[in-house]
Amino acid sequence: MKTYKLLLLSLGVFCFTACEKELDRDLTDANVSVATDENVRYEGNILTVKKGTPITFLLHGDPDYVSFFSGELGHQYVYRDRKEYSAEDVESCELKFGIWTATGNANSCTNQLDVFYMAEEQAPNLETTTFFPGMSKTDFEADSILVEKTTEWKALISREELPNKVLGSAASALNYSRSVKEFIGKKFTLAIVLNKDGKKASDYPTYSDGTPIPQSTFNFTGMRVETTWRNGRVTTAYASSFGFTPLNMKNKTVFKDQDEINMPKDREYGSVSTGVSGMWNLSSIANGGFTVTGAASGFDWKYTWLVSDYLNFLECPEPDLPVKVKDVSLDVDTYSYTYDQVGTYTATFLMNNFSYAHEDSKVCELIINVTE
Repeated sequence: MKTYKLLLLSLGVFCFTACEKELDRDLTDANVSVATDENVRYEGNILTVKKGTPITFLLHGDPDYVSFFSGELGHQYVYRDRKEYSAEDVESCELKFGIWTATGNANSCTNQLDVFYMAEEQAPNLETTTFFPGMSKTDFEADSILVEKTTEWKALISREELPNKVLGSAASALNYSRSVKEFIGKKFTLAIVLNKDGKKASDYPTYSDGTPIPQSTFNFTGMRVETTWRNGRVTTAYASSFGFTPLNMKNKTVFKDQDEINMPKDREYGSVSTGVSGMWNLSSIANGGFTVTGAASGFDWKYTWLVSDYLNFLECPEPDLPVKVKDVSLDVDTYSYTYDQVGTYTATFLMNNFSYAHEDSKVCELIINVTE
């Protein structure tokens, strides 16, 4: 019996030591090489390959995780943690969006919407700068005075360019594009307002049957900042990143056409997820879409603002990303990749081992020259 106990104890110690060794293993022996042939060959330390030719990378060692950065635009290891670009890297920077209208007629569309901006600028012959300081989002009275009376907004899109009739569908939307490159590095705020002039249905002729015209609904589509960089990459930041906040100017008024069940808890700064008269519906803003719903015939016309945070035109919407080659559930020792464009690339393999007792990583780089 003692012999058996001793044997079991010895096996247990052996297994424990082996497990500890496995948990502590490093990536010293991990590496990457390439299967060469007449189309894939080394010239010194540079791998030369014809475009369209698959490259077979051979993975050595036993890393738990392997990721691959091809070195192409959007997949460069050096930019994996990038949060911002440099102003010198910008080729063009455009704010783009569409607008289409629903309900009403030409009278209820014309001069009913404004698209404003405020950008930081230095006062002539003075050392002071003017800019929109941003809403507190907690003090409605102060914010409403700031937005409505204090700030000298400028028209991003003139009223003459905005919809002056009912367009009916997104397919008929008017599309706008404005360069904002000159505002890079400045505090830039975007503001949209419905019925700034405080118009009422009674200000306009009724329909032929005597019915008051309704207040038009304005739908925004695809609002985004589209930036082209000098390296050829194009990035898109949709309106969901703008920090839009409604400023519901008539929040203390109880309107008969605003169903309580659809209203936000925050009447001052809240938005809705369905069509509610005088409220901003931001439920599709991830794709740059949002709507401000007008009042139906016979109901009071509404007045409301939508104000952004500062727009950072150098913000990187997403860092450069790798492709997963291997994880603990995927045991591979080769990886194939094809370059379709002529150029010189730094291909990077990031290898990692993780356990509760040990963590290790290793980077393997190869310079690849892709030719015709």
